[in-house]
Formats: sequence, C-alpha cells, structure tokens
Amino acid sequence: MNKTLLIIAIVGLLTLFTSAYYSAPADSRIGYKAPSLLLGDSNNDLSPLKQHRGEKILLTFWSSDDAQSRLDNMRYDRLSRSAGAGYTHVSVNLDRSESVFNQIVAIDNLDRSAQFSTAQDMQDDIIRSWRLEEGYHSFLIDPNGVIIGIDPDMTSL
Repeated sequence: MNKTLLIIAIVGLLTLFTSAYYSAPADSRIGYKAPSLLLGDSNNDLSPLKQHRGEKILLTFWSSDDAQSRLDNMRYDRLSRSAGAGYTHVSVNLDRSESVFNQIVAIDNLDRSAQFSTAQDMQDDIIRSWRLEEGYHSFLIDPNGVIIGIDPDMTSL
C-alpha cells in the first residue's frame, strides 16, 4: 500500500513539474502563444514581438488595398498615442511596395516607430502563420505572449 502511494506521489510530482515547463503551441487563436513574427530585409530580421516582450501588445496587420484594415490601423495608432493606452501598438504592413507603405505612413500621419513593413519573401509565411488568408486582423497579446483578443473594439483595450 505504501509503495503504491509513493509511486502515485512520484508520478503526480513529475506531472506537476513537467506541466510547469510546457508552453502552449503557437497559433493565431485566442488562448494560444502568438506565432513568431520575423519581418526581414530592411528591418534586418527584426521581430517587433521580441522587441516588446513582457508588454501588452496590439499587433495590427494591414494593407493599403484593404480599406478596413487601413482604417483600423489608423484608429489603433491614434488610440495608442493617448495617455494611459495600456498597450504597445505594433503595426505590420503587407503591401508589396515599400514606397507605397512609406507614403501611406506619411499621409495617414502614423507613428513611424510603431509601423513596420515586411519583406516580400516573408509575407506568405506571415499570412499563413497568422491565418490572414481571409483578411487582415489585429491581435491583442498579453505580456506572456498569449493572444487574448482578435480584432478588439476600442472600448476593450
């Protein structure tokens, strides 16, 4: 009897310790660890998610040919500049032309430090890993890197 209890206790402790080191797989759904985001080229393989690790992040994907995503990016950009925003805005543009991206950042008066463009050879991987095939989205990511919201409204930020 004592031997059985000892074995159960050991198995329980092993389960407890190994589950503490388990991290959820990366996926672009709520409750999962956010996929990696490597931008490449002019960004020198920059990863803005790693740059802001430990902070609450609002990650916005947008393109100049998708009016709704562009408007959402403008709204999130303005809101993030307000006092007490409570999160860091990171905006990723998926246009094929960096010059178009730069012009829109200037025209829309966006915070340049929060705006990133992607290398063309990275875009397909980003679209696939973040599930953007059906359209662009924004992701609210907690300080632990877990997605806690998709396309959040302005009041839930």
